Amino acid sequence: MGNECKCCKKEDDSPRNEVTLLQAPGTAVLPWYAGHAQAEEMSEKEYNQKLLKVTLRVQRHWRVVTARKVFANKAAASYTGSTANKQTFLLHYQAKYIIANNLPANDAHWDSDDPAWIGKASMSKRHRFLIRRNLHWRWFNALVFGMMDEQERVFPMSTCAQDALTEIRTMKEAALTWVNGARESEGWSHNVGLFFHVYGHNSVNSLHLHVVDLDFTGPSFESQKFKNLPMDAVLQVLEQEVAGTSDRCETSSMSSLPAIDESIDLKQETVKASPVLNDADMYRRARLKLYELGGVRALRDQLRRQGFLKAGSPKLTTSNKPFNVFARLAYQDTVGRALCTSDTSFIKITGSSPKSASSALS
Repeated sequence: MGNECKCCKKEDDSPRNEVTLLQAPGTAVLPWYAGHAQAEEMSEKEYNQKLLKVTLRVQRHWRVVTARKVFANKAAASYTGSTANKQTFLLHYQAKYIIANNLPANDAHWDSDDPAWIGKASMSKRHRFLIRRNLHWRWFNALVFGMMDEQERVFPMSTCAQDALTEIRTMKEAALTWVNGARESEGWSHNVGLFFHVYGHNSVNSLHLHVVDLDFTGPSFESQKFKNLPMDAVLQVLEQEVAGTSDRCETSSMSSLPAIDESIDLKQETVKASPVLNDADMYRRARLKLYELGGVRALRDQLRRQGFLKAGSPKLTTSNKPFNVFARLAYQDTVGRALCTSDTSFIKITGSSPKSASSALS
């Protein structure tokens, strides 16, 4: 029968295998197992009331989930509203990075001295973010640059993976390449600041480099000077650590590191140890403090508990809860580029788009 539950088809005369079909007004026919004590005692009216409650609960949950998805998608899209047509200024660096703008309201209030906007508005008349497409968590923040490799093999204290230094140098080149390309259309000066906010002082748990026009800074820039870590300071520390790392440097597995008390908040502890974090010495001190607190194993475990990582995956989550805006933006843009490339390749080969081809077949 069309509405029968195939896995419970009657095979003997036992009443527990019988299936009773009840239909609530305005709903599809649903299976109910007559052998269940609760079903035997429940009248059709009671069943319909219970079904209605369950339906309403599911609908409420679905509305919440849908609203969160819509919000997350709109929020992510708003970060590329004014830069969507300027990604080409990255030239070949587009394969690795995305340029994003701040929220329109934050950009509009860059020079506001209203306390409500200080620290929230853009730091300058021109303030952009360089985002990395690769969402491996070893790149999620400047604090952990070079502390582990792609296989999550952990380097000893004060040593560093060589590719971290290469990556940050490339990021710097990409950011300045974009500024040079956008200078004429956006009016960028030649006085450009590149800054990271180290974990503890950051607001988003995915990598973003602040690209700031220093000739037009506003109140928010002054209020965040204490945590604006220059990119060159990061490079200075990484260069020193790489120089002290031998080719035979022994790395260890993540699982070999001890777990720490879950009540310890690494973000708060970092801020407590480094309330000001805007130069090379302070950056070095913050990295040493992380090792003291349990290192990357402790940080990974905390990110998992908070939902920014999932067990078994080294990539940052991109869902809407928790909403990790730049990770989501990188994911959406990368998927979009892949789909666009697929469509373009299909058109070149067949002379028609996948949509028109599927329509012709149907």
